This record gives sequence, C-alpha cells and structure tokens, in this order.
Amino acid sequence: MDDLERHAAYTHTVLSQQADRTNENEAILNGLIDVLVKRGLVSSDELLKAIESVRTETAERGELASLGAALRVDGEHAEATVDCEARLPVCQAACCRLRFALSAEDIETGALKWDLAKPYFNRLADNGYCHQWDGGCGCYEQRPTVCRSYSCEHDPRIWTDFAAMELNHEWIAEHTGRDELGPVELFMYSAQETEPPGRGLQAT
Repeated sequence: MDDLERHAAYTHTVLSQQADRTNENEAILNGLIDVLVKRGLVSSDELLKAIESVRTETAERGELASLGAALRVDGEHAEATVDCEARLPVCQAACCRLRFALSAEDIETGALKWDLAKPYFNRLADNGYCHQWDGGCGCYEQRPTVCRSYSCEHDPRIWTDFAAMELNHEWIAEHTGRDELGPVELFMYSAQETEPPGRGLQAT
C-alpha cells in the first residue's frame, strides 16, 4: 500500500492546488460577469444561452474536465460463461485491452497493478494489453470481479456480430492501446524511476 499512499498524497496535493486556482478563477469570472451585466453590455438571458452553447460544444469535443481517477465498487455478479478459448484466434483477447477501474480490494491484493497515469485504472503493458496478459491471464484465479463477470456477448465494442464471430475492428483499432502521456503522467513515472509506456499495438 506504500505505493498507493504515496501517489494518493501526490494526487491530493495537486487537487488542492487546482482547487485554489479554481476558486480564484471563479471569483474573477463572477466579478467580470457582474460588471458586464450591471453596465448593460450583456443580458442574463444572452449569458445563459452562451454558457449552455459552450458547455454543449465542449462535451461534444470530449474536452470536459475530469479528475481521471476512479475506484470501482463491486456488487454481486454472476460469473460470465463465454467460450473464450474458441474465440481467442479471432478476437485476440480484445477485452484484455480495455480500461476499467480497480476496486480497493483489487489494489490491496495486488493481482493487478494500477496505472500511474490513470489512478486507479488497470495498468496496460507496452503492447496495449493488460500487464498480466502473456498469451493467457497471469492472475486468472485472482482476477478482479469485473473480469469474472464481463461478457463480450452483448458488447458492440468487441463484436459487430457475436454469433458469426465478426469482430469490430474499427472500434478496437481506434480505442485500444496506450494513451499519449502528458506532463503530470511523465512526472509520476519519473518519480517511480520507471520507463513511461509507449502507444500500444493496434488491432488488425
């Protein structure tokens, strides 16, 4: 847990700094809006309409601010029953390239490491697969609940036609693999004295 506690402290420090900046920016923005409205340079209705328009456009571009950290809380789940062995030659374990949040239990047991760049999501190896994947699951008996309960049968990200084993190559190629790292992520890997991962291989 030392690794988790150290990075939690780092995360909380960064969040505190960002909260201070947010409070200052909010004070400046609200003061500016107040001046504009009082001087009759903009009406409240015009302002609200503009805000909603910008919010919508920002969401559509996928640029809304996000903490980027998550802990999963597991409930009761039935274990999935998919014949993975029969599908592996086609899907090439595409599900083992997906991102998901780990639970506190997952982190404490240590079967899966979490990604320093995306707390507390599963860590991917340089090839874009789960770091426990090496032609087979390296932690199968201790795999997280999300892995036990996940079924690709109704997942359109993986299959365009499950019964016919037609893979969704386009989605897999576009959405799986390592992400480009920003300054914060590079700093965190540097602090760990580990090599930052490169972009993973794309599905073919």
